[in-house]
Amino acid sequence: MKKQLMILLFTLSTVLGLNAKCDWSTLKLKQWNERNLYKWQVSGQVLDDTCVDYMFMVYDFQTKKTDTVYDIRGIVQVQFNVKGKYKLYLKVWNRCEKCDTALYRPLEIVQFPGANVSFKPLSQDCKKYMFAMNYIKGMPAKDTCMEYYMVFYKGPWMDTMSQKEWDNLTDYQIGMEYDFPDADFLGYTQTRAADFTFKDTGRVLMYAQWWNKCLRQDTFMFRRLDVCKSGPTSNTVVLARPEPKLLGMYDMMGRPVDFARENEITIYLYSDGSSRKIFKK
Repeated sequence: MKKQLMILLFTLSTVLGLNAKCDWSTLKLKQWNERNLYKWQVSGQVLDDTCVDYMFMVYDFQTKKTDTVYDIRGIVQVQFNVKGKYKLYLKVWNRCEKCDTALYRPLEIVQFPGANVSFKPLSQDCKKYMFAMNYIKGMPAKDTCMEYYMVFYKGPWMDTMSQKEWDNLTDYQIGMEYDFPDADFLGYTQTRAADFTFKDTGRVLMYAQWWNKCLRQDTFMFRRLDVCKSGPTSNTVVLARPEPKLLGMYDMMGRPVDFARENEITIYLYSDGSSRKIFKK
């Protein structure tokens, strides 16, 4: 079985305009998500054309409404706070050649409360680790829809980073900048709890994926390991991500606001450098 990638590069169904002069073959849409927070990035050589423009929209099947989502350098971020079905819609057009196309991605939002993973190296062999992924709260232990994966990568770039850079590497940086090449692939597991033995010491990137195959919805966590790192390694490490502090809220013009306004998009800026846009209905 080939490894499953968390970052999916979609060359999605394309609805071509009538004008054959437009070539949309380089247009791509990259998706990254963790639980109900989704990010998309549009790219392609065709976007270098000054005649080409684009717009992101999200359709809510529950309310039958379509909202425009504003991007920052081709990247949009949306947090879905209500379970249900949605569709991301990206419209691209060439105003000079009078042609257009569309990329879309259907979504069904479910929640994965309690998703977490713990690990510990075995005392007799620092290259052998024991991993355990939590059950999702509210899901029966014998549920047949849930699948659990842990995938391991080791690339030369990892050992060239300073300790500070490695420690501060964010999930967003990994998800958007790392291509998960086959040359870096070490192996994977397909059970909720498993042992894994590394051949070499050093830094390793691991992601854990909770996959609901019935709903085709997942969540995942990236984690950084230092295999056989000097110092105490016998304690179990529980990977709980610290919550960043909210620095401020802003409207789409970059002006500070004190609260989220109805029928408007509010940008939340956090202490870890991340941000998110929320549309309040």
